[in-house]
Amino acid sequence: MPRADVRFIGTLLAAALLTAACGGGASVGGRAAASTARPIPAGFTRYDGAQLGVELALAPGWNVAGTDPQSGISFNGPNGLVMLVHVEQAVSPDLDANTAVLLGELTHGSGVSKSLRAAAKLAERPAEKISGRFPAAGMTEGIEAYVMVESHRAWAVVLAGAPDQVDAARSDFDRMVGTFRLVGARPSPPARATVGLPAPTFPELDRIKGPVVINFFATWCPDCRTEMPLMARRAASSHGRFTLLGVDCCSDSPSGVPGFLEGMGIRNDFRHLAYDNDGHLGRAYGLLGPPTTAFLDGDHVLRQVVIGSLTAATLEQGLKAAEAA
Repeated sequence: MPRADVRFIGTLLAAALLTAACGGGASVGGRAAASTARPIPAGFTRYDGAQLGVELALAPGWNVAGTDPQSGISFNGPNGLVMLVHVEQAVSPDLDANTAVLLGELTHGSGVSKSLRAAAKLAERPAEKISGRFPAAGMTEGIEAYVMVESHRAWAVVLAGAPDQVDAARSDFDRMVGTFRLVGARPSPPARATVGLPAPTFPELDRIKGPVVINFFATWCPDCRTEMPLMARRAASSHGRFTLLGVDCCSDSPSGVPGFLEGMGIRNDFRHLAYDNDGHLGRAYGLLGPPTTAFLDGDHVLRQVVIGSLTAATLEQGLKAAEAA
């Protein structure tokens, strides 16, 4: 597996599962740790993730697959299993709130079904453990996740793969989690969009003055075809009170965007466009998938975010929040 961008955690999990299913995942990066501060289970190998400020012991058959020094490490294990160690900016000090956000990101918004939750520990701090199932690439995958909040960071250690293999590996996974420690300096996760604060900036946004409605869309997204004409009609009737900025995202083909907009008769309304080819805008705005719409006031402060398809009512609410109605 090439060096992974762990910040977009749901995409990484899906990619890691696909790579494991295809037999990929040569060990890269990382090193065995010299620390002997505490014993590890027999047959396990201590892994030094100093670039992320973590340390843990890997069960037999587990290897490092990819790293990102700001936000995480992925591992490949036996029978197509994958494990992620991930950190991102906490949305609040509340553990439940961060657990909900991380589970949404991990599953691209689908959530975990048949879930079991329990209080747990991660790095000797209070944590929540979640077990269940989620859909990925047309299949049902099993998932086990520990989530913990430390300072302004939210941490997750996640196991995923075929449900029966996840169930069989639970004991080894729990023992690996039991060896997980925070050591040394830890990264400051990339900032994420927060209501009430200036929106993450990018060149296409900087060129627009006044209130802005940022719409993350993809040409393959059915809900986008429903809401974008609604937004275009409202923009046309606003007499310039706000500007639409479309962001093509989520593994879309940029070459298909002009025809997509032309086919709906809204190309002029969405003449301001950005292309999120590498996913950095989606990460900055906490995108789970299209459609997602962000409402910015005249100072480009984020005032509201709507995940999923807009209605006339939610569109109007967002515009009022941005003082652009």
